[in-house]
Amino acid sequence: MYAKYATGENTSFVDTKKLPVIKKKVKKLEHQNKYESCSLWKDVTFNLKISLNKRAESQERKEKEIQWEKRLFHKDGECWVYDEPLLKYLGASKHQV
Repeated sequence: MYAKYATGENTSFVDTKKLPVIKKKVKKLEHQNKYESCSLWKDVTFNLKISLNKRAESQERKEKEIQWEKRLFHKDGECWVYDEPLLKYLGASKHQV
């Protein structure tokens, strides 16, 4: 963290890289009020962790030059097309629409 004085001088007053990491202490989710921060954000936090894992996996595949196998979509020109459209699940044919 830096401070900039009216004189224009910059001074470092806290080097955060040298501070120890202190693990936060929070109540377990089942003991929290439904409007407490961790309780409100638990789904977002969970999905962010999933997203970070997916990005790490993607980076690893890129580094190892491994091609991702697409199971549900295929490329049609510039577009991606879902292989199992809703009409298939409804038992309808394309001509009935």
